[in-house]
Amino acid sequence: MNILITGGLGFIGSNFTEYVLKNTDWTVRIFDNSTDTALLEKNEDTDNNRVTIIEGDIKNKQQIENAVEGCDFVVHLAAQVGVIESIEDPLFDAHTNVIGTINMLNACKKYAVKRVVLASSAAPLGEQEPPVHEQKVPRPLSPYGASKLANEAYASAFAGSYGLRTIALRFSNVYGPKSTNKTSAVSKFIKQIVAGEQITIYGDGKQTRDLIHTHDISTAIYLALTKELKNAFSLFQLGTGKETSVNTLFSLIEESCKKHGISVKPPVHEPARAGEILRNYSDISLARKELGFEPDVSIEQGIDRTVTWFVQTAT
Repeated sequence: MNILITGGLGFIGSNFTEYVLKNTDWTVRIFDNSTDTALLEKNEDTDNNRVTIIEGDIKNKQQIENAVEGCDFVVHLAAQVGVIESIEDPLFDAHTNVIGTINMLNACKKYAVKRVVLASSAAPLGEQEPPVHEQKVPRPLSPYGASKLANEAYASAFAGSYGLRTIALRFSNVYGPKSTNKTSAVSKFIKQIVAGEQITIYGDGKQTRDLIHTHDISTAIYLALTKELKNAFSLFQLGTGKETSVNTLFSLIEESCKKHGISVKPPVHEPARAGEILRNYSDISLARKELGFEPDVSIEQGIDRTVTWFVQTAT
C-alpha cells in the first residue's frame, strides 16, 4: 500500500508517519510546505526508500495532484491551524484550508484513492455543553472553525457526488512528543518549566479539557483507513472521554519534571480570561462502535512520555 500524508512533517504528521512505519509495511509519501525533518525520527525506515518527502503547497492544484498519483490512501493533515491568524486574515485561512482541501479531494477523485482521512477539530462546534459528539449542531466562532466545518462538508459532498470514501476526524486536545511548535497548555507548560520559567494559571485552574495523546490519535487514523465502514462518508469525534483540569495537568507535569531533576516553581495565578470554556470533553461512543477505537495511553503515561521527550530534546 502507498499512503500520502499531507503535513507529514508537523506534530501529528510526524507521529503518524512513525506509527505507519513501525506498524505496517506501507510506503509513505509526505507532502509538506517544508523539508525540515527535525521531528521525524531517524531509523532504518526513514533512511531507506519507504519514505519520500515532497515539498509543495496544498493551494497548488498541480503539485497536490502529482503527490496523490499512485497512492492508495491519503491522510490530510496540512492546514492553517491558527485561530487568531484566521481572524486576522480569513481569506488566507479559506484559501489554505478550504481550497487546499478541495484540491486534495479532486486529486483523490481523479486517481481513485481508496480512502481519505481528514483532520478536523472541535472548532466547528464552537461553545457547546459537554460532552461533545457528532450530533451537536456546529456553531463555529472563528474563520478557522468555519473552514474546518467546510472541509467536513466537502468530504461528505465528494462521497455523495463521486463515491470517494472519506472520513473526517474531530480531534480533541492533542498532546505528546514533537509538539515543539504547539501553544497548547501541555507543551507550553512543559517548555516553560524545562526553561526554568514560572507558568501562569488563569482562574481557579478547575477548567477542564479532554487531552488525547498523539499515539491514540495515530491509532484512530489507522483504524479510519482500514476498518470496513458502511457509509461513504463518516464523521467521528475523537478524545478519551475524560476530563483533566489545568490544576491536575500542572501537578502531573510537575511530578514528571521532578523525576528528571528539574525544579518547578509554583504557578502564578491570574484572573480568569473572558470567554474561556470551563469544561470540555468528548463522547467517543461512535468511534468505539464503528472503528473499535479505544484510547490506550493514560494521562499519567502520556504526560510522562511528553516531558521525557522535551527533556531529551533540550539536552
